[in-house]
Amino acid sequence: MQALMIIDMQNDFVDHGGRALVAQAAQTVPTIAALLAHWRQQQWPVIHVIRSHQADGCDSERFRRHAPVCVANTWGALPYPSLAPLADEMVLIKTRFSAFYNTELAQYLAANGISDIAITGTQLPNCVRGTAADGLYRDLDISVVTDACSAQNQAVASANLQDLENMGARLIHSSALLAPDQN
Repeated sequence: MQALMIIDMQNDFVDHGGRALVAQAAQTVPTIAALLAHWRQQQWPVIHVIRSHQADGCDSERFRRHAPVCVANTWGALPYPSLAPLADEMVLIKTRFSAFYNTELAQYLAANGISDIAITGTQLPNCVRGTAADGLYRDLDISVVTDACSAQNQAVASANLQDLENMGARLIHSSALLAPDQN
């Protein structure tokens, strides 16, 4: 079974008023929204990966402790409105790049028979890459949806996509996932 994973598509990273805007993030929203609608229509599993940090930054990566992003219970930590989770969808809170680090993700996947993940979100060199790599280390089938992931610029995005493909991730365009005969 394949799950759709949406990583860090939160106001701080997507909205122009966010504290850590990723330049390409907003342009991926329509594609991620189309994938999300498709997954919901098919009643396939969706995993929303959300960063949430304490205001003092003590649970952030060392380089962000002086200025944490996605502070719990603030506008910046909220999922981008058109990608907000539904009540029955998995919401995974994380404090590091990888969605596997100190979370219940591996247990959730095993308990639900999920061995294939289509990854979308931001940002490619950090959270998307960290999560994809950790999934590959666990022998999961990892697809990175190329037009639904973002970075600060295309050169960074392309380099990270190439690295992920060389690590064993499958690079896929959203159109292949939205095709009627998919899955």
